[in-house]
Amino acid sequence: MTRLLFIAVILGVVFSCKKNPTGPDPTPIEFESPSYFPTMSQPSNNPATVEGVALGRKLFYEKRLSKDNTQSCGSCHFQTHSFSDSTATSVGVDGIFGTRNAMTIVNLGWQKGFFWDLRSNTLEEQALEPVPNPIEMHLSWEEAVNKLKSYSEYPDLFEAAFDSKDIDRYRVTKAIAQFERSLISSNSKFDQFLRGETVLSESELRGFDLFNTEDGDCFHCHGASNTGFQFTDNLAHNNGLDTVFTDKGLYEITGDAMDIGKFK
Repeated sequence: MTRLLFIAVILGVVFSCKKNPTGPDPTPIEFESPSYFPTMSQPSNNPATVEGVALGRKLFYEKRLSKDNTQSCGSCHFQTHSFSDSTATSVGVDGIFGTRNAMTIVNLGWQKGFFWDLRSNTLEEQALEPVPNPIEMHLSWEEAVNKLKSYSEYPDLFEAAFDSKDIDRYRVTKAIAQFERSLISSNSKFDQFLRGETVLSESELRGFDLFNTEDGDCFHCHGASNTGFQFTDNLAHNNGLDTVFTDKGLYEITGDAMDIGKFK
């Protein structure tokens, strides 16, 4: 009996020394994609987990991250439009039109740069900008984090995802980035067409022909033969749209484009 008690005490000491032995243990997740997709590279400091992706999805649609609780990431990135916007330029929380369209966030786990001018190198960096942007969600990160902390559900969700109840802007954007990496499209009608599993309609075939000829002139930047499965060359291009003069003295291409700097 004494020996059993001694063993029990030793085991109790061992397990009590372990960090949070009965606490959350985020579940690693591997995203499924076709064999012809390259391996998705994930940041070593933000590997995807089931809990992290779930938290990221909730934050993606969280309107508390905007000044007046009316706007979320999902307010411009509509799932019904391939997680992009249907308007030429997206509208922010104050009803102000921006200068660019909200680009699709599908298959971004393989993207090399973010925003139309590629100014961010990672999804985590990109996700830091929309919240404090005065034209988009117009809320300081300090205020945004305090809002999340005051909502009783969030500390537990962050603990489940990151093994800590602490909430800050970096954990918020890490979770959102995990969710965005989970948005993988690989079984559209066009994917099935390429695999010989279905046929395109007559109008779809005409569109495909236009896409791949000088008449449409899409293939130079988006052709599958020279840009891979994402149909992009991962470069920023001047597509010739009209320009406007900004308060910073820069001519900026409107719509689906990038800054091109000052004209002489």
